[in-house]
Formats: sequence, structure tokens, C-alpha cells
Amino acid sequence: MRLAVIVHVTGTLVRLFAPALLAPLAVAALYREWRDVAGFLVAFATTAIAGVLMRRAGGPAGDDIEQLRRVDGMAIVAATWLLIAHLGAIPYVWAGVDPIDALFESMSGFTTTGATVFTDFAAFGRGIFFWRALTQWLGGLGVIALFVAILPRLAIAGRELFFAEAAGPTDEKLTPKLRQTAIALWQVYVALSVAEVMALLLAGMPLFDAVCHAFTTLAAGGFSPHPLSIAGYNSAAVDWIITGFMFAAGANFAIQYRAARGGHVALVQDEEFRAYLAVTVIAVVALLPFLAMDGLTPLEALRHASFQAVSILTTTGYASVDFELWSDQAKMVLFILMFVGGCAGSAAGGPKVVRHILMARLTMRELKRTLHPRGVLPVKLGGHVVPEHTLRDVQVFMLFYMLAFAVGATVVVALGADLISGITASIACLGNIGPGLNAVGPMANFADLHPVSKIVLTLEMWIGRLEVITVLVFFRSEPWRSARWA
Repeated sequence: MRLAVIVHVTGTLVRLFAPALLAPLAVAALYREWRDVAGFLVAFATTAIAGVLMRRAGGPAGDDIEQLRRVDGMAIVAATWLLIAHLGAIPYVWAGVDPIDALFESMSGFTTTGATVFTDFAAFGRGIFFWRALTQWLGGLGVIALFVAILPRLAIAGRELFFAEAAGPTDEKLTPKLRQTAIALWQVYVALSVAEVMALLLAGMPLFDAVCHAFTTLAAGGFSPHPLSIAGYNSAAVDWIITGFMFAAGANFAIQYRAARGGHVALVQDEEFRAYLAVTVIAVVALLPFLAMDGLTPLEALRHASFQAVSILTTTGYASVDFELWSDQAKMVLFILMFVGGCAGSAAGGPKVVRHILMARLTMRELKRTLHPRGVLPVKLGGHVVPEHTLRDVQVFMLFYMLAFAVGATVVVALGADLISGITASIACLGNIGPGLNAVGPMANFADLHPVSKIVLTLEMWIGRLEVITVLVFFRSEPWRSARWA
């Protein structure tokens, strides 16, 4: 690792992040929330100064940036997300939030988790709620992807940054140049965001709320300015609109880009998308009888089953109803979905559908191998043979993912949470889902957890958003033994 280059590039990205704080500042000023205006000014100045100082401390990196190694890219991504989360917590601290809670809320935003420690929504102004939504929107497709799109200097080395953060086991390229790929993905992302704002306005949602929900829906984030989430709007039209856009947020944006450019069969031909659609349908069908037994009409059951299945599967975490009141059988369906996630190349968190496909096929291959030990048994995806190193990476990811989940759950339960709350809090944060069950259910929050539990869950959000290995690799000694400043 070349620490000077890492510090220099991280400083560049942090400095570019500073202007994002001017948007909530303007919103706070519009609503005359002067205390919050001061908080955003302090955060803006701190972020800009930190970025400049880090760039200077790293020295003139020059052409060295063009030769970023994979470990350098992973270090830059991990450090940038961690640093931005701390800087993004400043407005919350200024608004009176405890520092640990502020970091939890900020990390939950940037990682698009949607878990909150806010207990009294009336205590915060619209500038704060806009900031919560904006952090998720920026984190949804990836802050690094945004920076690669707007920073030509990283057009070559940016590949290491982009794929250190990119979700999923495959490298999806739409255009020959990485910067053009990032721009193409952001075009889809922005277009869908604008479309959702318009749809929600037509459904009767206020403009401010429509913008915040568009930001947090397409990011698969789940932060809502309403304390009751989507249930607070009590609108079937709003529920169905958000369900559709959540489903889009959980689908591969690269495939959506191709479909938008005329390749309509791209979605149908994509094996992962077909599996993603199948899991959604199966989950909805599984929920329907349980909701019907709870007294819902067929249309109500279909609406809430569709909404909550898509919300949990895509790791958005909205609630159209307090599903904590559902039967244990219905909650078990949602609990299983927490371990699935959306498609690779989407805004969703979780392990991703494609990894489950590969794990299932790898398992079947090993069963066949017991009968045919000398047989050549390749694993295929989309008609192509999957390289053995990719299968190995998927196995390692799933192992460490479950290990991180188990450690997080153990800590939270050991520090006083009940078993169901601890287990679901851990997977909700690691999978960037948001709400869990019991004490951390959809109409509850994470405020009453032990401070150490909040720190552990904050780390889980960070680890989960960066696909586990990007962070855990730095727990080994090799990157640090090879570290040098220049």
C-alpha cells in the first residue's frame, strides 16, 4: 500500500463531497432553520478543509494515481466511506444528537441501511430530513461511482475504486471506458429518481416528501421524513408506486440501461433478474394466506405482501404497515428474505441473488461429484462457465458474511437485547436493510440499544455496504507489512 497516494486520493474525494452539504443547507435556509444552517456550514467547512489538508499531506500524487493497485483502491474506498460517514454526522451532532447516535445515523444513510435512532421526528427540521435522504441517494449507486463519473483524473485508476465498491461477483461494463460506464449508470439512476418524484406528486404526496422518498427508494435506503414510514401516508397509490420503484432499485442498473436503449429482451434474458423476479413472486404468494388469516381483504393482502416482500428483498426497509403485528409465519418469510438481497449492480444490499444462484449450483456440483469423482462438472451462469476463482470468491464472501452476522448478533444480545431483536438487528445492519423485529421493528428504532451495540452495528453497516472483503482484508497483516508512504 502506498499511503501517500491513498491519503491524496481520499482527500480528493472528500473535498469533492463537501458541496453536497450545500443542498441541505439551502433547504434549511428556505424553512428558516437557522441552527441547522450553521450546522451544515460547519460541516461544509470541516469537510472542505479536511479534503484540502489530506491532498497536501499526500503530496503531488501525479501519475502515480494511474497505477493504483487493487489494495490501494480497496483502502481508498474503505477510508472514504468511513471518513465521509464521520463528516456527515456533524449536522446531526449540531442538531443535538449524541455523537455515537449521530455516527450511527450518518453511516445508516450513506450505506443505505435505513436503521434510525431518531425517536422524536418533530425535534428535527426539514434540512436534517433532506440530508438523511440525500446521504442515501449518494450512497445508493455509490459515492465512489459518482466521483469516478465526475473526476476524469481517475478515469483509469478509477476502475480499482469502482470495482472495490461495486456490488456483486462480476465486473459489468456497459461502455469501453469506466467513466462513461459510471455516467451511464447515473443517467438511469437520476431518470428513475425524477420519474418517481413525478409519480408520487400525481398520487398526492407533498413535494418535499416526494423528493425525499424518491431519493431513498432508488437508493434502496428506506429513510422517510414520516415517523410511520410509508404507512403514515395511508395511500394505496403511494404504496404501489413505491413498490414498483423499489423493485427497480433492486434490479441491475446495467441491464436496465440496456433495456432503456432498446434491448428490451435484456431483462428477460438475464438469469439473475429472472431469479430475482421469481423470489419476489414466491415471497408474495407465501405471504398472502397468512395476511388473509389476519383479516385483510384480498386487495389489501396483495398490496402489503407485495410492498413488504419487495421492501425487505431489496433491502429498502420501508413499511407500509407495522409488520411486527403480523403472524410469526409471515414474519418468518420476511426474515428469510433478509438473507437474500437484490441483484448485483443494483442499489440493494445483502448477499445478492447471483451469489445464491452460484452457491446452489456449486452445492449441486459437489453432490454430483460424490457420484462422479473424476467428472468434469463446470458451473454455468447465463450460458457461460463461471471461473473457479469466482466460485471461490463467492464461497469466501458467504462464509465471512455469515461470520460477521453471527458476531454482531452475539454482541448485541450479550449487551442486553433479546434474541430476536439482536439477531434481526445484526442482519438488518449488515445487509443494509434497516428495520428488524421486536425492539428494532418497523415502527421502533435502535435508540435504546447499548452504545457499544450501536458501534458494532455501525461497523456492520460499513462492512456490509462494501461487500465484507473490502474491509476485512485489512484485518490481515500483509497490507500493513507492505505499506509505505511514498
